[in-house]
Amino acid sequence: MKKIILLLLLSSLAIGCSEDSVTTSTVSDDSSSQQPPTDDTPGDGSGSPGNKVMLLKVDYETNVFEGGVELEFPEADTFTISYDYNAPSDFGDITLYYQETGQPLFMGSIIWMGTGFMAFPCFIDAPEQFNKGSVPLQMPAISTFEKVMYDEFAIYPDQINYQAIWNSIDDLQLVRNYRQSNPGAKINLFLYTPSVGIGNPEEWDWYVILKN
Repeated sequence: MKKIILLLLLSSLAIGCSEDSVTTSTVSDDSSSQQPPTDDTPGDGSGSPGNKVMLLKVDYETNVFEGGVELEFPEADTFTISYDYNAPSDFGDITLYYQETGQPLFMGSIIWMGTGFMAFPCFIDAPEQFNKGSVPLQMPAISTFEKVMYDEFAIYPDQINYQAIWNSIDDLQLVRNYRQSNPGAKINLFLYTPSVGIGNPEEWDWYVILKN
């Protein structure tokens, strides 16, 4: 019975990869195998800005940058992250939305005494596909960072090493571009914990969410 429930859950999460109203653009070229091409200039984000959100994946334990992806949405005046969270008594899931457009930013399963997986975005570009600047970008004030509190008991460490997380992405040209185009924007931090119960922090990842 549990296997059937898991299959149904994962099938519903996979729907996120068929969302044709969210453009997933690579950072190394101007086409995507899963979505229509965009007009982005390769790698540096200097093309047509559009309404974009970037997710950057950072290992929870080592603070090593593991890749990222840009998502493009219909135009909106503001950016708010909403959520749909189903706590994992056995199997659960978390979906983050761009509230103003009603479209997903992130979808992932959470398994008690097991390991879930990210279902959307459908891919993450590798670190080497990101262009780097010659000078690291100084970390913004800690007040700029905001945790995505999807639940009263959302899992976050008592002390977050913001500097270590920032150091892993501070030399990316896209990070500089996003911060220059929208310097007043919050930097959202989401900790994805696909394994809970006797969870394995080695499987956890930070997602740094930037808005242009």
